[in-house]
Amino acid sequence: MMKILTTIVAFFMISTNVFAEPFSGTYKTMPSKKTGGWAYVKFGACKENKNLTCGTLMKAFYKDGKAIKNYEHKGKYVVWDMKKEGDKNFSGGKIKDYSDGKVYNSKMEILSKSKIGVSGCVLFICQAQEWNKVK
Repeated sequence: MMKILTTIVAFFMISTNVFAEPFSGTYKTMPSKKTGGWAYVKFGACKENKNLTCGTLMKAFYKDGKAIKNYEHKGKYVVWDMKKEGDKNFSGGKIKDYSDGKVYNSKMEILSKSKIGVSGCVLFICQAQEWNKVK
């Protein structure tokens, strides 16, 4: 009986750690309405809280596809403090639009193995984008 109880407790401890892992991968944003440029955002655990998901700007591109060398926002969060809710949804986070410097309340949804939906909202007005996985 003790072996069965130990096995059950171990299973729950392992499965809790596996399912609590933050979302990961690198995604291409949609082109900016203002500049036409886009970026690669790498998702993983936030530095400040490993239980939350953050997205860091890894590389930015001009609208013609050329990489922007020495981009001033490289390495900064684009998305941060996303809390996983269920299998495919994240909420409670923030997203920053570096083309205008504004920060919005944000949520995300895993749409498929290669696509996520990201939205930013001010009050009840929201804008959403679909980002495609690159790595």
